[in-house]
Amino acid sequence: MRIPNITALFQKQIKDVLKNMPVLVLFIVYPIIAAVMTNAMSDQPEVGTMFLSIFATMHCAFTPIVATSSIIAEEKEKNTLRVLIMSNVTLREYLFSIGGFVLIATLITGSTFLLIQTQSLVKSLLFLASMGIGGLISIALGMCIGLLSKNAAAANGLAVPFGMVFAFLPMLANFNKGIEAVSRFTYGQQVSYLFAGKPFTVFGVVILCINFIALITVSTLLYKRSIAED
Repeated sequence: MRIPNITALFQKQIKDVLKNMPVLVLFIVYPIIAAVMTNAMSDQPEVGTMFLSIFATMHCAFTPIVATSSIIAEEKEKNTLRVLIMSNVTLREYLFSIGGFVLIATLITGSTFLLIQTQSLVKSLLFLASMGIGGLISIALGMCIGLLSKNAAAANGLAVPFGMVFAFLPMLANFNKGIEAVSRFTYGQQVSYLFAGKPFTVFGVVILCINFIALITVSTLLYKRSIAED
């Protein structure tokens, strides 16, 4: 990997997102909603904690999926991706630049959840680690959608439903055991467990690894297809 390429792409993403209000809003909407809901339930700490885990899951699932797919699809639509491929930008460089930007943005805005409810240092670090794990898998899914879509409109049409499935299933699972029996096989549910303070399990680690490896493999194949087409 060439650091200058990654740095240049990273700086490009910062400039582009600052001009893209819909994507920019995505990174702050769930922390704001969580703050309002948790404050409204200040007399019921258990409910407030549940809301915190629900919206933290939404933030690390929905936001990176939509943001990543939108960024990649716009670059395809404007033929920027073709130029990058012709410039011999590798998959790793592309992943590190766009994925790294979205992950850092998710972690920075997601850290505001820690200001809503006081936690110990260990719990805070585990919270951020969970946010990072969920964000990484969501970014991989967003890359698949972005590389598969022909334009930004098509990417949003796919990203929003996928984001809603992985973000809202864990919320519904809090109230329905039947839904939980299905959603436990998704990374969103496993990350939600971590946000809720439940410990790592072998089953959870396996589900997270399978989701990540499968999505990275698909995104690699789609990137190679883009190279072949161009």
